[in-house]
Amino acid sequence: MKLDSFIYATVLAASAAADAMVGTNIGGWMVLEPWITPTFFYRFLSKKHSEGVGMDCWTVCEALGPEEGNAMMRAHWDAWVTEDHIKQLAERDVEIVRLPIGDWSITPYGPYIGCMDGAAEKIDWFLDTAAKYGLKVLLDVHAVKDSQNGFDNSGKASDLVWTDENHFKHWSIENASWLGHFNAQEYRYDSINQENIDWSIQVVSDMMARWGNHPAVYAFEPVNEPWWASDFPALKGFYRRARNVVREANPDLVFVFHDAFTPRADTWNDLFEDDDMGNVAMDTHAYMAWWEHKNDIPMYCDDYRKVLTTDDILNVKYPVWVGEWALATDVCAMWLGGFNDSNTSYQFDCNWVDCPYTYLPEPFKFDMDREAAMLGPIGESDRSAIRYGKCPIDSTWFTSSNVQTLAECTREVFDEHYGAQFMWNFRNELEVKWSYLEAYNIGWLNFGKSRQFLN
Repeated sequence: MKLDSFIYATVLAASAAADAMVGTNIGGWMVLEPWITPTFFYRFLSKKHSEGVGMDCWTVCEALGPEEGNAMMRAHWDAWVTEDHIKQLAERDVEIVRLPIGDWSITPYGPYIGCMDGAAEKIDWFLDTAAKYGLKVLLDVHAVKDSQNGFDNSGKASDLVWTDENHFKHWSIENASWLGHFNAQEYRYDSINQENIDWSIQVVSDMMARWGNHPAVYAFEPVNEPWWASDFPALKGFYRRARNVVREANPDLVFVFHDAFTPRADTWNDLFEDDDMGNVAMDTHAYMAWWEHKNDIPMYCDDYRKVLTTDDILNVKYPVWVGEWALATDVCAMWLGGFNDSNTSYQFDCNWVDCPYTYLPEPFKFDMDREAAMLGPIGESDRSAIRYGKCPIDSTWFTSSNVQTLAECTREVFDEHYGAQFMWNFRNELEVKWSYLEAYNIGWLNFGKSRQFLN
């Protein structure tokens, strides 16, 4: 029996009546991203292509090999997320964390074999520690075989081409091969890779067997950010199969599907039948950083509200979660477009600061030549390349007070219309506007509190 429009309205009103769950992401931990932990990648600066250059999980494991790669990954896992970080999140209003993991975590393949040994056990530790501090966890399969979007955050930047020993290109080549063979000329998939889809379903099954009934696991997302050019019938078929696996393992888990950058009711309301949509949420990601330059914070607030309250989104019949957002209003963050690359013009003049020294222990305390005019290898843009030991960070166009206003107005939108919101990220080596812990300590996210954590 179909739910009528009155029941839909009642459901939506009830979901909007409660404040959105406060969350953040544990990014850059299990799935590497150079802009989050740039010092991890210092060892690859000034390297030539033939010497091995790590830019993402896949190429790090290729360049270092299974033994050295695994030693460095284990050091990174231990240092980037500690029990104290999890405790701090619990003390700073976080109710739920989104944990991005790779599909190789349980059954590695390719260069991940050996290199990612111990990943599953470290995820065990994280879930146990989250439970200790009362945090819910959304397990997010952030990276899948052959890449769902072509970005480095999928584990592998697809179709990266070296033009010579010191230069490469990536952003001008659009491709993502997880779902099948993409025809760039016709901008569509001309064949579907059922083997990859079946592999991902098995990954869901294996993860459910290991973590589906862990007391900390509250929700599960089978793939992060499949790109806008995805084959939607194939993607929907995958979502339906994945949800069946999750439901059979633990019917109480919330099944979260990403909107493939298409947050529209007419795209997604047919994913599940009206009388079979329990424990389902749609994940949408909303960033201001890539927007055009705007002159003041109220313009960002007004436009953010418009973006997140369109009829297309509000008419989605499932609760909607904002799985990623940030306080950044520019793309100045070093390597935001990938290792030594940039894919977007800056909206503001960036600040340049002393590059950080690494969080990693010996023997992985690598640094770079801080006297060099520029450090390669270089992608299609050198805007974010390190110069004389200086790294670009977000501009100071807006004052701290303005950023506080921005945080408050975004929070109002979340609380009015969304079931959960997860700031990206829980920490960052350089960027305060991309770090929940630092933003909270400064007071930007510490709404109505005593500011007891201010530095």
